[in-house]
Amino acid sequence: MRLVSTLRLSSLVRLVLTAAGAACLVSCAAVYPELSTRFDKAPATGTHDPPPPEDRHFFRVVKGKVPPRARDGRTWDQVFGSLPDPYVRVLVNGTELMKTKAASDTIEPVWDNTPGANHRFEVGDRVEIQLWDSNPLNDGIMGKKEMRLEPEHFGSETDLTLSGDCGVTIAIQPAKAVWGAGFWYELRRGGVRITRLVDASPASRAGLQKGDEVLTLEGKPIETQSVDDVRSVLGAIPVDGVPMTVRHPDGTTLQLTVKEGPIYPLFSDYGSLPVQPE
Repeated sequence: MRLVSTLRLSSLVRLVLTAAGAACLVSCAAVYPELSTRFDKAPATGTHDPPPPEDRHFFRVVKGKVPPRARDGRTWDQVFGSLPDPYVRVLVNGTELMKTKAASDTIEPVWDNTPGANHRFEVGDRVEIQLWDSNPLNDGIMGKKEMRLEPEHFGSETDLTLSGDCGVTIAIQPAKAVWGAGFWYELRRGGVRITRLVDASPASRAGLQKGDEVLTLEGKPIETQSVDDVRSVLGAIPVDGVPMTVRHPDGTTLQLTVKEGPIYPLFSDYGSLPVQPE
């Protein structure tokens, strides 16, 4: 009796799994691996064409200065038993842009442990620089400064005097680049679809869009090309670029040529890139 019940249960399980598999074949979307065009470091010398967008700049906190005594006149050792562990918070138009890591036990912090990155800045933006002391119990603010960005703040380092007799030096410079075409794609049955692009990249400047269907590549219909052909072309784009015809998600078509060149990613894009600006 137990053997019969086991066989019936086994048959029922197989029936359920078979039905689930059939349903998945009908309703489950196909999964296609996402492939990337090449990303590399930008050439270290010379200027890039085109230059970065006007609202995109490389920002870093260079160094700081903390007074040798706390506000009550005692030395830091007398108050906390050690020098402060300073870090900086930067707010732009009321929203936190970035925060450095804490420098340890110093009144002359240099934040080499927090590299700069590309961010959006424009003349007239309201910026607040805050200098904090990291503390296991409760972080304390040591000084701050609010200001409006003026043209003279761009292109070089700026020494800022904060409240509490503190200081911070910042640098707002032209955005830094990586090199490549700047897009990802999927190889589907008989087709290629663009899945992602980096803003301010050669692909986006040429008019490529997320969701585009590639119709021709190097003048040849995409359905006549093998997977290896497509990967070979898009994996090593020649100097003169790759001509292609695409169909946008709205149904319109566009002929364009994608070349490798400067890509000016924002910090929010860094996590998706194999290399970052230097």
